[in-house]
Amino acid sequence: MERERSDQIALETSVLRHYLEGKSFFKALEAWRFAEPFHPGTRKDGETPEFYHQISMANFARTLEAGIQHPEATYAAIFLHDAVEDGDLTLKRVRDVFGEQICDAVDALSKVVNGKKRNPEAVAEAIADNAIASVVKGVDRANNQGSMLGVFSIEKQKEQIDETENFILPILKEARKNFPQQRPVYENVKHLLVREIKLFRAMHSEIEKVSEPEDSDPGMEP
Repeated sequence: MERERSDQIALETSVLRHYLEGKSFFKALEAWRFAEPFHPGTRKDGETPEFYHQISMANFARTLEAGIQHPEATYAAIFLHDAVEDGDLTLKRVRDVFGEQICDAVDALSKVVNGKKRNPEAVAEAIADNAIASVVKGVDRANNQGSMLGVFSIEKQKEQIDETENFILPILKEARKNFPQQRPVYENVKHLLVREIKLFRAMHSEIEKVSEPEDSDPGMEP
């Protein structure tokens, strides 16, 4: 099973690289090479390479590309989106290497900059006001939410889907108004997230039913 997983990751990585090369998205490929060293570990399952998160996101974005206004910059931002928040990369360095458009998207997506946590409402507003960041955020949540089964506790899963409903979906709704050209992209991601939420809630409900203690026999002494 582990070998099959490794082979699948290698295949998806190869397919994505060839796709970006075929599109002549060399700036996105540069962002890939630039960002990958900032993610050397594994994901929360302790096995999957950390940067596979970005690879998976980019492969999902490929299915949405027809509706994305700035596809190459969106791929670049996908590769870079966690490097400032989780790594040692500075926004200045991103701007120097990749320019204002990509840097502005990465800036909007970074909840923590220089060790300082940003106001969540300000972060949400910045993402919704950025055509690239708003797509990346939706794709990011779809990947994280879709991969939390067997990794997160049920309580953590509930926290994540509550955050999706109260933070992510409103961002997508606002971005849909700001960038109507990308409406099909936001709608696609929204429907995926909502279906996953319904599935997780149904699963949680069934698990809780099974784990509920049986009522004691009314004929027995307490």
